[in-house]
Amino acid sequence: MNPSIDILIIEDEGEVLEGIRTSLQQLDPSIGHIYAIGNAEDAREMIRTLFPRIIVTDIVLPRLSGLELLDEVMQISDYEPKVVVISSYNEFSYAQRSLQLGALDYVLKPFDKAEFKQKLLKIVAMIHEEERQRFEMQHRIEHAQMGTRMLMDQYILSFCTKKTQLQEHIYHRLQLWNLTWLTTSSYHLMAFGVSGEVPESDKDMELQLFSVGNIAGETMEKFHSSYLLKNVHNRWIVITAYPDLEEMMEAIRHNVRKYQRHELHFGVSGTMFSFQALFDAYEQSNQALRWAAANRKPELYYQEMEDGLPERTTADVNERCAAALISGDRDGMVRAVRDKVESIVRLTQLIHRKQLAQNCLDWIMDIQTLVNEKSGIYLDQISLSLWERLECYESIDSVKHELCAYFQDLSDKVTSQISGTGNAIIEQAKVMIGEEFDKDITLQGIADKLAIHPVWLSHLFKKETGQTFSDYVIELRIEKARRLLRESNLKIYEIASKIGYLDLQHFGKIFKKRTGMSPKEYRYGK
Repeated sequence: MNPSIDILIIEDEGEVLEGIRTSLQQLDPSIGHIYAIGNAEDAREMIRTLFPRIIVTDIVLPRLSGLELLDEVMQISDYEPKVVVISSYNEFSYAQRSLQLGALDYVLKPFDKAEFKQKLLKIVAMIHEEERQRFEMQHRIEHAQMGTRMLMDQYILSFCTKKTQLQEHIYHRLQLWNLTWLTTSSYHLMAFGVSGEVPESDKDMELQLFSVGNIAGETMEKFHSSYLLKNVHNRWIVITAYPDLEEMMEAIRHNVRKYQRHELHFGVSGTMFSFQALFDAYEQSNQALRWAAANRKPELYYQEMEDGLPERTTADVNERCAAALISGDRDGMVRAVRDKVESIVRLTQLIHRKQLAQNCLDWIMDIQTLVNEKSGIYLDQISLSLWERLECYESIDSVKHELCAYFQDLSDKVTSQISGTGNAIIEQAKVMIGEEFDKDITLQGIADKLAIHPVWLSHLFKKETGQTFSDYVIELRIEKARRLLRESNLKIYEIASKIGYLDLQHFGKIFKKRTGMSPKEYRYGK
C-alpha cells in the first residue's frame, strides 16, 4: 500500500491555482506532494513521469484543453487517476464529456473552498478504501494459493510414500494442477538437503529450510515439467521430467551457495516411466541422498549406489556378527559390519551426520549384550575415543574400518577366554552325550544343561573335537550300532531304537552312508 497520495493541479489562472494549492495543504496526512502547473503540455509530461493519484484540471487551457488531456491520460495502461474537472462553463455537454472521460466530479467556478476540500477528502477516503479492499483481496488470494499448494504437496507426497495406482479421479486432479506429464513422460526424483550440521534451534532449522526452498523454487521456474515439495524429514524433493538433471542440480546448488552460503547434497532416483513408480523413485532418491551425505559426495545417482553394493543375506545381522565374533571369524565380522552400516545409511532417516555414529554405537552395545548372553563373557564399556572417531568419520568405509577393528579386538578377548575353559566344557558335553545318545539329544538341550549358548557350544565343539556336534553324535551312535550288530542277537529295528533312531529306514540310510553297507550286510559280513 502506498502511504502518500500525490495531487496534480492544472489551472492557467494564477490566483485560482494558488488558491486551490493553499487550500489543500495540511488537508490530510496521507496527501503527499501537491504539484501545480499552468498548461496541459507540461502536465502531460509530469503525469507520464509521476502518475499522480488525483488530478484536478480546468477545461480551458492554452493550446491543449483539459478534456483533450484527459482523453490521452485515460489511454495510459494500468493508470486510473481520480479526476476532478473545474470550469466556468455551466453547459451540460461539458459536464457529460468530463464524466465520460472518467472524471468523478465537475466543479463550477467560483467554488466554495470548504466544499472543495470536502470533495477532495472524499476522494482520498475512496482511494484508501480501494487500497484496503485490494489488499484484503490480495491477502485472500495468497492464502488460497498457499492452501492449494499445501493440498497439492500433501497429495503428491502421499503418492510418494505409498504405492498408488493411477485412477480417473487422480488423473483429473493432475490435470487441474498441470502435472499430467507424470503420466506421459519419463521422470526422476531428486532429494536434496544442506550438508554440515543441523541448526540447533527449530526456528533456525525452519529459516534454513524456508530460504533454501525459496531459492530452489525460484531457480526451478526456468525448468519445465518440475515440481518441488518438502517431506516430513525436512528434505526437499524435486520431481522432474526435465532432461538435463546436471544442469538443474548445478543451478540450484549455485544459487543456494550464492545467496545462503550453504552446500547441498543430492540423491537422484533411476529413470521412471509410470505414475505408479513415484513410490520407488522416492525411496531411491532418499537412499541415494543418505548415501551421498554419509560419504560427503555432492550428488549420487541410485544406480551408482546399487552397482557398488553387495547382495543382501536374509540372516539376522546381529546373530551373524555375534557368532563371528565368538568364533574369531574375521570375514564373517566384516560382512556383518558391511551389511549393518549400509542398512543404517540406506534405510534410516539420518537427519545429520552424528546420527550415523550414534546408530553404530547403539549397535555395538546390542552385539556386546548378545555376546554376553551367548558366552557368559562380559565385555568392557565402549571407549570414548571410538565414539569420537566415529563422529568424525570421513566416509562410510572409514566407519566400517573402525567397527571391524573394534570387533576384532573384542573377538581376540573373547576367544582367549574361551580357549581356557573350552576343553572342560566339551568334556562335560561328551559325558552327557554318552549318557543320553539313545534319547532325542539336541545341541540346545546340552547347551541348556551346561548353561551356555548353543552357538558358543557349537563353536567350541568344532574347535576342540574337529567335528560338528551332530557329526559327533551320529558317529557315537553308529559305533554303538556296529557293536550291537556283531555282538548281540537284537533285531535291527531294536538296535535302531536302542541308539535313538525310531525311524528304521532313516537309520538304514545313515548307517550305509557312514559304513558303506546296510545294517543287514554289516551283520552278516557281506
